[in-house]
Amino acid sequence: MKKALFTTLLVALTLLSACGSGPKGQPESTAGGKSDGDKKLVVGVTYTTLRHEFFIDISKGVNKKAEEAGVTVLTNDPNLDLAKQVSAIEDYTQKDVDALIVLATDNAGVIPAIEEAKSKGIPIITADNVINSESVDTFIGTENYEAGKQIGEQLKKSIEAEGKDATIAIVTWKQSFVQKERLRGFKDALADVKGVKFLNEQPGYNREESMSTVENILQAHPDVNYIFATSENSVSGSLAALESAKKSNIKIVGFDPTSETAEGIRNDYILALIQQQPQLIGEKAIEAAIDAINGKKLEKNISIPVILVDKSNVDEHFAK
Repeated sequence: MKKALFTTLLVALTLLSACGSGPKGQPESTAGGKSDGDKKLVVGVTYTTLRHEFFIDISKGVNKKAEEAGVTVLTNDPNLDLAKQVSAIEDYTQKDVDALIVLATDNAGVIPAIEEAKSKGIPIITADNVINSESVDTFIGTENYEAGKQIGEQLKKSIEAEGKDATIAIVTWKQSFVQKERLRGFKDALADVKGVKFLNEQPGYNREESMSTVENILQAHPDVNYIFATSENSVSGSLAALESAKKSNIKIVGFDPTSETAEGIRNDYILALIQQQPQLIGEKAIEAAIDAINGKKLEKNISIPVILVDKSNVDEHFAK
């Protein structure tokens, strides 16, 4: 009888030992799964496109900071297709991601999808393109109107120093709200400068289109003095057209320098460019997502400063 009782107690103690607590009293993880305390945060990110260096750099910042923080990132590239972006946001909502980062292809068209996600308790972080909705926790990026104004002020100094009338061509992607804001700030900066004439806006979504546009401008308006190119691709296309025509007397101002267009600054085809900080935008977006998930109240706008790059400082930012 005593032996049977001893055996029973031994079995019970063995079972209790097998069900013991892990570190800090938490249940130990079982094979093939994690406890709630070990669950990684998941952030869904949808970009405008990942075909442009600017957005690729934002993605690098997102992935770098996410890796450092132990956050899983789900990535969507709709390549400017609103329907694909909305579908991705809906998919992320169904998956119940911990937060959403949205770089909108259409800042009005995505609103119903992000408002639905917000209604499910998912924080909404926007970057690059402002989305006017109360569902947005914060916007992170360049203040594009102010940046456009800054490059306009730089050109204003040059025009006033020349003391001559100036004809300015505009190469832009007309469908982009961001580029419209840059153009609005640019024109406001030059509004009180006498003798300035703006040509009609011409298409410049990608490098090839921008190059063709500037070639046509040179034919139709041989008196043009300056070109305002509102994005990386419109700058590089404009530069290619001027270099081909050997028109260094016409100066480009615009946005988003690259190694190629830095050479354009050195060779006097480009007067100045606004350099954004896309990788920093991506890093700050992940930081904001984590803060929002943890219940921290965010500022409605987190502005990322820009850098004016011209001949005086181009070598600091782009190696020869």
